[in-house]
Amino acid sequence: MTDRRHLVVIGGGFAGVTAAVRLREHGATVTLLERAPTLGGRARSDDFGGVTIDTGAQLLSTMCTRTLHLLGEDRHAMLRPARGRDAYVRAGVHYPLQFGSLRSLLAFGGIGAMDKMRLARYVLPILATHARALDAGAVHVTPAHDAVDARTFIAQHIGDDAADVLVEPPLNGFYALRGNETALAFFLMLGRYGGEGDVLEPVAGWSATLDRVLHGIMVERDTTVTAIHRDGAALDVQSESGRSWRANGVVVATSPHQAAALLAGLLPADAEMPDWLRGIPLRQTWTLALALDTPMPRDAFGLFHDAAQSRMVSACAVCGARSRTGWKDRDVVLAWPTPGAVHTLSTASADERTRAMLPEVEALIPAARGHITRARLYSFAEGSPIPEPGFAASRARGRAFARELARAPGPMITVAGDYLTVPLIEGAVASGEHAAALILSRSAP
Repeated sequence: MTDRRHLVVIGGGFAGVTAAVRLREHGATVTLLERAPTLGGRARSDDFGGVTIDTGAQLLSTMCTRTLHLLGEDRHAMLRPARGRDAYVRAGVHYPLQFGSLRSLLAFGGIGAMDKMRLARYVLPILATHARALDAGAVHVTPAHDAVDARTFIAQHIGDDAADVLVEPPLNGFYALRGNETALAFFLMLGRYGGEGDVLEPVAGWSATLDRVLHGIMVERDTTVTAIHRDGAALDVQSESGRSWRANGVVVATSPHQAAALLAGLLPADAEMPDWLRGIPLRQTWTLALALDTPMPRDAFGLFHDAAQSRMVSACAVCGARSRTGWKDRDVVLAWPTPGAVHTLSTASADERTRAMLPEVEALIPAARGHITRARLYSFAEGSPIPEPGFAASRARGRAFARELARAPGPMITVAGDYLTVPLIEGAVASGEHAAALILSRSAP
Protein backbone atom coordinates (compact mmCIF):
# COMPACT_ATOMS: atom_id res chain seq x y z
CA MET A 1 0.00 0.00 0.00
CA THR A 2 1.29 3.46 -0.90
CA ASP A 3 1.78 5.84 2.01
CA ARG A 4 0.58 9.23 0.76
CA ARG A 5 1.79 11.21 3.75
CA HIS A 6 4.39 13.96 3.51
CA LEU A 7 7.04 13.36 6.16
CA VAL A 8 9.93 15.64 7.13
CA VAL A 9 13.26 14.47 8.53
CA ILE A 10 15.38 17.11 10.28
CA GLY A 11 19.08 16.24 10.16
CA GLY A 12 21.22 14.67 7.43
CA GLY A 13 23.54 12.47 9.46
CA PHE A 14 23.36 8.68 9.22
CA ALA A 15 20.32 8.52 11.53
CA GLY A 16 18.33 11.06 9.52
CA VAL A 17 19.31 9.61 6.15
CA THR A 18 18.34 6.11 7.29
CA ALA A 19 14.94 7.28 8.55
CA ALA A 20 14.29 9.14 5.28
CA VAL A 21 15.24 6.15 3.12
CA ARG A 22 13.10 3.71 5.09
CA LEU A 23 10.08 6.05 5.01
CA ARG A 24 10.46 6.59 1.26
CA GLU A 25 10.68 2.83 0.70
CA HIS A 26 7.16 2.57 2.13
CA GLY A 27 5.79 5.10 -0.35
CA ALA A 28 5.78 8.31 1.68
CA THR A 29 6.86 11.63 0.22
CA VAL A 30 9.91 12.66 2.25
CA THR A 31 11.78 15.94 2.62
CA LEU A 32 15.12 15.94 4.44
CA LEU A 33 16.37 19.22 5.93
CA GLU A 34 20.09 19.60 6.71
CA ARG A 35 21.65 22.74 8.14
CA ALA A 36 25.14 22.06 6.68
CA PRO A 37 26.10 22.21 3.00
CA THR A 38 26.84 18.46 3.00
CA LEU A 39 25.36 15.31 4.50
CA GLY A 40 26.98 13.03 7.05
CA GLY A 41 26.97 14.86 10.38
CA ARG A 42 30.22 14.11 12.21
CA ALA A 43 31.14 11.84 9.30
CA ARG A 44 30.72 14.53 6.64
CA SER A 45 33.14 15.12 3.80
CA ASP A 46 34.80 18.35 2.72
CA ASP A 47 36.80 19.73 -0.18
CA PHE A 48 40.30 20.32 1.16
CA GLY A 49 42.43 22.10 -1.41
CA GLY A 50 40.87 20.30 -4.37
CA VAL A 51 40.65 16.86 -2.79
CA THR A 52 37.87 15.20 -0.79
CA ILE A 53 38.42 14.15 2.80
CA ASP A 54 36.13 12.65 5.42
CA THR A 55 36.53 14.93 8.41
CA GLY A 56 36.04 12.11 10.90
CA ALA A 57 37.91 9.46 8.89
CA GLN A 58 35.19 6.95 9.73
CA LEU A 59 35.82 3.55 8.21
CA LEU A 60 33.19 0.82 8.00
CA SER A 61 33.55 -2.77 9.14
CA THR A 62 31.79 -5.50 7.21
CA MET A 63 30.28 -6.37 10.60
CA CYS A 64 28.09 -3.24 10.22
CA THR A 65 25.31 -5.07 8.43
CA ARG A 66 22.66 -2.38 8.96
CA THR A 67 24.81 0.25 7.27
CA LEU A 68 25.66 -2.03 4.37
CA HIS A 69 21.93 -2.70 3.93
CA LEU A 70 21.27 1.06 3.91
CA LEU A 71 23.77 1.53 1.07
CA GLY A 72 21.95 -1.11 -0.97
CA GLU A 73 23.09 -3.12 -3.95
CA ASP A 74 25.31 -0.27 -5.17
CA ARG A 75 27.50 -0.49 -2.06
CA HIS A 76 30.10 -2.50 -3.96
CA ALA A 77 30.70 0.56 -6.15
CA MET A 78 30.55 2.96 -3.20
CA LEU A 79 33.04 1.21 -0.92
CA ARG A 80 36.55 -0.18 -1.30
CA PRO A 81 38.89 -2.08 1.02
CA ALA A 82 40.68 0.34 3.35
CA ARG A 83 44.41 0.60 2.83
CA GLY A 84 46.38 -0.45 5.88
CA ARG A 85 45.47 -1.39 9.44
CA ASP A 86 46.04 0.37 12.75
CA ALA A 87 49.15 0.50 14.91
CA TYR A 88 49.90 1.41 18.51
CA VAL A 89 52.96 3.67 18.76
CA ARG A 90 55.19 3.60 21.82
CA ALA A 91 58.59 5.36 21.86
CA GLY A 92 58.57 5.49 18.06
CA VAL A 93 57.98 1.74 17.65
CA HIS A 94 54.88 0.64 15.71
CA TYR A 95 52.96 -2.38 17.01
CA PRO A 96 50.31 -3.49 14.46
CA LEU A 97 46.94 -4.06 16.10
CA GLN A 98 43.37 -4.68 15.00
CA PHE A 99 41.30 -3.89 18.09
CA GLY A 100 38.95 -6.76 18.91
CA SER A 101 40.60 -9.31 16.61
CA LEU A 102 41.60 -12.48 18.48
CA ARG A 103 44.39 -13.25 16.02
CA SER A 104 45.74 -9.69 16.11
CA LEU A 105 45.60 -9.40 19.91
CA LEU A 106 47.47 -12.68 20.42
CA ALA A 107 50.21 -11.52 18.01
CA PHE A 108 50.33 -7.98 19.43
CA GLY A 109 53.76 -6.99 20.75
CA GLY A 110 52.55 -4.16 22.98
CA ILE A 111 51.64 -6.39 25.94
CA GLY A 112 53.38 -9.39 27.51
CA ALA A 113 52.54 -13.09 27.42
CA MET A 114 50.90 -13.13 30.87
CA ASP A 115 48.65 -10.22 29.93
CA LYS A 116 47.64 -12.08 26.76
CA MET A 117 46.74 -15.13 28.80
CA ARG A 118 44.55 -13.03 31.10
CA LEU A 119 43.06 -11.30 28.06
CA ALA A 120 42.14 -14.69 26.60
CA ARG A 121 40.59 -15.72 29.92
CA TYR A 122 38.60 -12.63 30.89
CA VAL A 123 37.87 -10.53 27.77
CA LEU A 124 37.88 -12.56 24.58
CA PRO A 125 35.18 -14.96 25.84
CA ILE A 126 32.88 -11.96 26.37
CA LEU A 127 33.33 -10.93 22.73
CA ALA A 128 32.71 -14.51 21.64
CA THR A 129 29.64 -15.27 23.76
CA HIS A 130 27.94 -11.87 24.04
CA ALA A 131 27.88 -10.77 20.39
CA ARG A 132 24.10 -10.27 20.45
CA ALA A 133 24.30 -8.19 23.62
CA LEU A 134 27.04 -6.05 22.06
CA ASP A 135 24.88 -5.01 19.12
CA ALA A 136 25.01 -1.29 18.23
CA GLY A 137 21.28 -0.96 18.73
CA ALA A 138 22.05 -1.16 22.49
CA VAL A 139 18.84 -3.09 23.18
CA HIS A 140 20.36 -6.22 24.75
CA VAL A 141 23.33 -4.82 26.68
CA THR A 142 24.22 -6.98 29.69
CA PRO A 143 23.69 -4.89 32.86
CA ALA A 144 27.00 -6.02 34.37
CA HIS A 145 28.88 -4.75 31.31
CA ASP A 146 26.95 -1.48 31.42
CA ALA A 147 27.63 -0.81 35.10
CA VAL A 148 31.46 -0.87 35.14
CA ASP A 149 33.92 1.36 33.30
CA ALA A 150 36.31 -0.09 30.74
CA ARG A 151 39.56 0.90 32.42
CA THR A 152 38.63 -0.49 35.83
CA PHE A 153 37.59 -3.83 34.36
CA ILE A 154 40.72 -4.27 32.22
CA ALA A 155 43.06 -3.04 34.96
CA GLN A 156 41.55 -5.40 37.54
CA HIS A 157 41.48 -8.49 35.32
CA ILE A 158 44.57 -7.97 33.15
CA GLY A 159 46.65 -5.08 34.50
CA ASP A 160 47.27 -1.34 34.32
CA ASP A 161 49.69 -1.67 31.40
CA ALA A 162 47.06 -3.51 29.36
CA ALA A 163 44.55 -0.78 30.20
CA ASP A 164 47.03 1.85 28.99
CA VAL A 165 47.65 -0.02 25.75
CA LEU A 166 44.26 -1.55 24.88
CA VAL A 167 41.65 0.75 26.43
CA GLU A 168 42.97 4.29 26.26
CA PRO A 169 44.19 4.50 22.62
CA PRO A 170 40.91 3.71 20.82
CA LEU A 171 38.75 5.67 23.27
CA ASN A 172 41.15 8.64 23.35
CA GLY A 173 41.58 8.61 19.58
CA PHE A 174 38.05 8.00 18.35
CA TYR A 175 36.08 9.93 20.98
CA ALA A 176 38.43 11.99 23.19
CA LEU A 177 37.21 9.78 26.05
CA ARG A 178 39.11 8.27 28.95
CA GLY A 179 38.68 4.64 29.87
CA ASN A 180 37.38 5.43 33.36
CA GLU A 181 34.46 7.46 31.98
CA THR A 182 33.39 4.89 29.37
CA ALA A 183 31.21 1.84 29.97
CA LEU A 184 32.84 -1.54 29.44
CA ALA A 185 29.92 -2.48 27.16
CA PHE A 186 30.78 0.28 24.70
CA PHE A 187 34.48 -0.60 24.71
CA LEU A 188 33.54 -4.20 23.93
CA MET A 189 31.28 -3.00 21.10
CA LEU A 190 34.28 -1.31 19.50
CA GLY A 191 36.01 -4.66 19.68
CA ARG A 192 33.06 -6.53 18.23
CA TYR A 193 32.62 -4.25 15.22
CA GLY A 194 36.32 -3.68 14.61
CA GLY A 195 37.34 -7.28 15.21
CA GLU A 196 37.27 -9.97 12.57
CA GLY A 197 35.50 -8.15 9.72
CA ASP A 198 37.13 -6.49 6.74
CA VAL A 199 37.47 -2.69 6.83
CA LEU A 200 35.99 -0.54 4.06
CA GLU A 201 36.20 3.14 3.13
CA PRO A 202 33.91 5.23 0.88
CA VAL A 203 35.34 5.75 -2.60
CA ALA A 204 33.96 9.27 -2.99
CA GLY A 205 33.58 10.25 0.68
CA TRP A 206 30.64 9.73 3.03
CA SER A 207 28.69 12.82 1.94
CA ALA A 208 28.60 11.72 -1.71
CA THR A 209 27.82 8.16 -0.63
CA LEU A 210 24.77 9.29 1.35
CA ASP A 211 23.66 11.47 -1.57
CA ARG A 212 23.46 8.34 -3.70
CA VAL A 213 21.04 6.53 -1.37
CA LEU A 214 18.60 9.46 -1.15
CA HIS A 215 17.05 9.07 -4.60
CA GLY A 216 13.39 10.04 -4.60
CA ILE A 217 13.83 12.24 -1.51
CA MET A 218 13.83 16.05 -1.59
CA VAL A 219 16.98 17.28 0.19
CA GLU A 220 17.27 20.88 1.38
CA ARG A 221 20.81 21.77 2.49
CA ASP A 222 21.93 24.94 4.31
CA THR A 223 18.58 24.85 6.10
CA THR A 224 18.45 25.46 9.85
CA VAL A 225 15.15 24.49 11.46
CA THR A 226 14.20 26.83 14.29
CA ALA A 227 10.73 25.66 15.33
CA ILE A 228 8.04 23.01 14.91
CA HIS A 229 4.40 23.99 15.48
CA ARG A 230 1.19 22.00 15.52
CA ASP A 231 -1.21 23.09 12.78
CA GLY A 232 -4.40 21.12 13.16
CA ALA A 233 -3.75 17.55 12.06
CA ALA A 234 -0.33 18.44 10.69
CA LEU A 235 2.99 19.93 11.79
CA ASP A 236 4.52 23.13 10.49
CA VAL A 237 8.33 23.03 10.30
CA GLN A 238 9.90 26.50 10.16
CA SER A 239 13.44 27.45 9.12
CA GLU A 240 15.73 30.32 9.97
CA SER A 241 15.26 31.74 6.47
CA GLY A 242 11.49 31.95 6.86
CA ARG A 243 10.62 28.92 4.75
CA SER A 244 8.22 26.34 6.14
CA TRP A 245 7.12 22.79 5.38
CA ARG A 246 3.77 21.28 6.29
CA ALA A 247 4.12 17.63 7.29
CA ASN A 248 2.00 14.72 8.49
CA GLY A 249 4.93 13.50 10.55
CA VAL A 250 8.44 14.59 11.57
CA VAL A 251 11.61 12.77 12.60
CA VAL A 252 13.99 15.01 14.55
CA ALA A 253 17.46 13.57 13.85
CA THR A 254 19.60 16.33 15.33
CA SER A 255 21.85 16.45 18.37
CA PRO A 256 19.98 15.73 21.63
CA HIS A 257 20.27 19.31 22.84
CA GLN A 258 18.87 20.68 19.56
CA ALA A 259 16.08 18.12 19.70
CA ALA A 260 15.17 19.28 23.21
CA ALA A 261 14.82 22.85 21.96
CA LEU A 262 12.65 21.86 18.98
CA LEU A 263 10.37 19.60 21.02
CA ALA A 264 9.95 21.87 24.05
CA GLY A 265 7.04 23.79 22.55
CA LEU A 266 5.21 20.63 21.49
CA LEU A 267 5.24 18.77 24.79
CA PRO A 268 3.46 19.41 28.08
CA ALA A 269 5.33 21.52 30.60
CA ASP A 270 5.84 18.52 32.88
CA ALA A 271 7.15 16.22 30.10
CA GLU A 272 10.36 14.41 31.06
CA MET A 273 11.78 13.99 27.59
CA PRO A 274 13.28 17.49 27.07
CA ASP A 275 15.15 17.24 30.38
CA TRP A 276 16.42 13.77 29.41
CA LEU A 277 17.64 15.09 26.06
CA ARG A 278 19.39 18.06 27.66
CA GLY A 279 21.01 15.71 30.17
CA ILE A 280 22.81 13.60 27.54
CA PRO A 281 26.54 14.21 28.15
CA LEU A 282 28.46 15.26 25.05
CA ARG A 283 32.20 15.50 24.42
CA GLN A 284 33.46 18.29 22.19
CA THR A 285 36.22 17.35 19.79
CA TRP A 286 37.83 18.42 16.54
CA THR A 287 39.82 17.11 13.60
CA LEU A 288 43.05 18.70 12.39
CA ALA A 289 43.55 18.09 8.65
CA LEU A 290 47.03 18.49 7.18
CA ALA A 291 47.74 18.41 3.43
CA LEU A 292 51.12 17.01 2.36
CA ASP A 293 53.00 17.31 -0.90
CA THR A 294 54.14 13.67 -0.91
CA PRO A 295 52.71 10.22 -0.15
CA MET A 296 53.15 8.76 3.32
CA PRO A 297 54.09 5.15 4.24
CA ARG A 298 51.12 2.80 3.84
CA ASP A 299 51.88 0.28 6.58
CA ALA A 300 49.07 1.63 8.80
CA PHE A 301 45.92 3.72 8.45
CA GLY A 302 45.47 4.76 12.08
CA LEU A 303 48.35 5.48 14.46
CA PHE A 304 47.39 5.50 18.13
CA HIS A 305 49.72 7.38 20.44
CA ASP A 306 50.91 5.87 23.72
CA ALA A 307 48.63 7.51 26.30
CA ALA A 308 51.56 7.89 28.71
CA GLN A 309 53.44 10.02 26.17
CA SER A 310 50.68 11.92 24.39
CA ARG A 311 49.72 15.35 25.59
CA MET A 312 48.02 16.94 22.61
CA VAL A 313 47.51 14.23 19.96
CA SER A 314 45.83 10.90 20.68
CA ALA A 315 45.78 9.50 17.14
CA CYS A 316 46.49 10.24 13.49
CA ALA A 317 45.16 8.73 10.29
CA VAL A 318 46.93 8.63 6.95
CA CYS A 319 43.94 9.04 4.69
CA GLY A 320 45.09 9.56 1.15
CA ALA A 321 43.60 12.27 -1.04
CA ARG A 322 40.68 11.76 -3.42
CA SER A 323 39.74 13.91 -6.38
CA ARG A 324 37.19 13.57 -9.15
CA THR A 325 39.83 11.84 -11.25
CA GLY A 326 40.85 9.31 -8.57
CA TRP A 327 43.38 9.02 -5.77
CA LYS A 328 46.17 11.59 -5.78
CA ASP A 329 49.92 10.99 -5.40
CA ARG A 330 49.97 12.97 -2.20
CA ASP A 331 48.41 12.53 1.20
CA VAL A 332 46.22 14.04 3.86
CA VAL A 333 46.87 13.34 7.54
CA LEU A 334 44.10 13.77 10.10
CA ALA A 335 44.84 14.19 13.80
CA TRP A 336 42.67 14.16 16.93
CA PRO A 337 43.22 15.72 20.35
CA THR A 338 43.69 13.89 23.64
CA PRO A 339 40.96 14.24 26.30
CA GLY A 340 43.32 16.56 28.16
CA ALA A 341 43.83 18.75 25.10
CA VAL A 342 40.08 19.00 24.57
CA HIS A 343 39.89 20.48 28.07
CA THR A 344 42.93 22.78 27.98
CA LEU A 345 42.35 24.03 24.42
CA SER A 346 38.56 24.33 24.60
CA THR A 347 38.68 28.12 24.25
CA ALA A 348 41.76 28.30 22.01
CA SER A 349 41.59 29.49 18.42
CA ALA A 350 42.00 27.14 15.47
CA ASP A 351 45.55 28.43 14.92
CA GLU A 352 46.45 27.85 18.57
CA ARG A 353 45.10 24.30 18.48
CA THR A 354 47.02 23.60 15.28
CA ARG A 355 50.30 24.91 16.69
CA ALA A 356 49.83 22.91 19.89
CA MET A 357 49.16 19.63 18.03
CA LEU A 358 51.66 19.87 15.18
CA PRO A 359 54.81 18.74 17.07
CA GLU A 360 53.14 15.50 18.21
CA VAL A 361 51.76 14.84 14.72
CA GLU A 362 55.31 15.03 13.38
CA ALA A 363 56.53 12.81 16.21
CA LEU A 364 53.94 10.16 15.30
CA ILE A 365 54.60 10.52 11.55
CA PRO A 366 58.22 11.71 11.10
CA ALA A 367 57.91 11.41 7.31
CA ALA A 368 55.42 14.31 7.37
CA ARG A 369 58.00 16.75 8.70
CA GLY A 370 58.76 19.40 6.07
CA HIS A 371 55.96 18.28 3.74
CA ILE A 372 52.89 19.95 5.28
CA THR A 373 51.45 22.52 2.88
CA ARG A 374 48.08 23.38 4.39
CA ALA A 375 46.14 22.96 7.64
CA ARG A 376 42.43 23.17 8.46
CA LEU A 377 40.68 22.51 11.75
CA TYR A 378 37.15 21.06 11.83
CA SER A 379 35.41 21.66 15.13
CA PHE A 380 32.50 19.53 16.38
CA ALA A 381 31.33 21.81 19.18
CA GLU A 382 28.18 19.79 19.94
CA GLY A 383 30.36 16.74 20.24
CA SER A 384 29.69 13.05 20.52
CA PRO A 385 27.51 11.34 23.15
CA ILE A 386 29.53 9.90 26.03
CA PRO A 387 28.68 6.22 26.64
CA GLU A 388 29.42 6.42 30.34
CA PRO A 389 28.67 3.58 32.78
CA GLY A 390 24.91 3.16 32.88
CA PHE A 391 24.48 4.55 29.37
CA ALA A 392 22.54 1.52 28.09
CA ALA A 393 19.90 1.85 30.80
CA SER A 394 19.63 5.57 30.03
CA ARG A 395 19.29 4.90 26.29
CA ALA A 396 16.48 2.44 26.98
CA ARG A 397 14.66 5.19 28.86
CA GLY A 398 15.17 7.56 25.92
CA ARG A 399 13.80 5.03 23.44
CA ALA A 400 10.74 4.63 25.66
CA PHE A 401 10.23 8.42 25.50
CA ALA A 402 10.57 8.26 21.70
CA ARG A 403 7.88 5.57 21.51
CA GLU A 404 5.53 7.55 23.74
CA LEU A 405 6.09 10.65 21.62
CA ALA A 406 5.36 8.80 18.36
CA ARG A 407 2.19 7.18 19.74
CA ALA A 408 0.70 10.33 21.27
CA PRO A 409 -2.55 11.61 19.71
CA GLY A 410 -2.18 14.10 16.90
CA PRO A 411 0.45 14.46 14.17
CA MET A 412 3.33 12.02 14.43
CA ILE A 413 6.75 13.06 15.69
CA THR A 414 9.72 11.16 17.07
CA VAL A 415 13.50 11.45 17.42
CA ALA A 416 16.56 9.65 16.04
CA GLY A 417 20.28 9.80 16.73
CA ASP A 418 23.20 7.81 18.06
CA TYR A 419 22.51 9.24 21.52
CA LEU A 420 19.62 6.72 21.61
CA THR A 421 21.97 3.81 20.83
CA VAL A 422 25.78 4.10 20.68
CA PRO A 423 28.08 6.63 18.96
CA LEU A 424 28.92 4.45 15.97
CA ILE A 425 27.70 4.76 12.37
CA GLU A 426 25.94 1.43 12.92
CA GLY A 427 24.28 2.84 16.05
CA ALA A 428 23.02 5.89 14.16
CA VAL A 429 21.59 3.67 11.42
CA ALA A 430 19.87 1.48 14.02
CA SER A 431 18.27 4.57 15.54
CA GLY A 432 17.09 5.84 12.16
CA GLU A 433 15.48 2.48 11.43
CA HIS A 434 13.73 2.54 14.79
CA ALA A 435 12.38 6.06 14.22
CA ALA A 436 11.02 5.15 10.77
CA ALA A 437 9.36 2.04 12.22
CA LEU A 438 7.62 4.15 14.86
CA ILE A 439 6.26 6.55 12.24
CA LEU A 440 5.19 3.71 9.95
CA SER A 441 3.45 1.91 12.82
CA ARG A 442 0.84 4.65 12.78
CA SER A 443 -1.73 3.84 10.10
CA ALA A 444 -1.32 5.87 6.93
CA PRO A 445 -4.37 7.94 5.92
